[in-house]
Amino acid sequence: MPIRDWPEAIRPRERLIRDGPPALSDAQLLAVIIGSGTKRRSALDIAEALIHSIGGVGGLARADLTVLGLGAATAARIVAALELGRRALAAERDGDILDTPAAAERALAPHLAHRDREALVVALLTRKQRLIAVIPVYAGNVAGTSVRIGELFTEALRRNAAGILLAHNHPSGDPEPSADDVRTTRDVVAAGRLLGVSVVDHVIIGAGRHVSLRERGVV
Repeated sequence: MPIRDWPEAIRPRERLIRDGPPALSDAQLLAVIIGSGTKRRSALDIAEALIHSIGGVGGLARADLTVLGLGAATAARIVAALELGRRALAAERDGDILDTPAAAERALAPHLAHRDREALVVALLTRKQRLIAVIPVYAGNVAGTSVRIGELFTEALRRNAAGILLAHNHPSGDPEPSADDVRTTRDVVAAGRLLGVSVVDHVIIGAGRHVSLRERGVV
């Protein structure tokens, strides 16, 4: 039965308006984004099947939605909603003080945790380590000479940031640094000394865990 034929009290969109987002399940929220179903399946049926096929709502950020049978317009709405949520979460962190690896992980994970390839961001900081901005610098293989050290300081110098904090993800979920991660970090620290920009830390983010190269004595 199409959702429009359900009693109004149990329709996801009406419940969202009446009771707020926490009242809805993951599938119901996704059904609101999907909007409409097909002749055979309601939007909620599609949402429930999609969440089941990707192993939970967390898989939405990494799934190829068109391969899973969604139309291009529906897939685009879901991707746009996910990205808007990430940006809103990241924007809330502007001005946070990143004086511990845990604080850095909380602020920077929204920029990295959903990616299926390595990516590197640079957090620009004031002298009191308050977050000015997060600059996406690189996507691909962060290790070794693939990273152009000078690019990591471009925005810091332009905006007169006192320091930077590097963060990148390990899509494997294991945040343990590689030898290349350590070597690159040391090169960045050395460049920062020459440029007068403090390199506060390099945090590697995995699946629910992080490693601080400052705590490891590298920075």
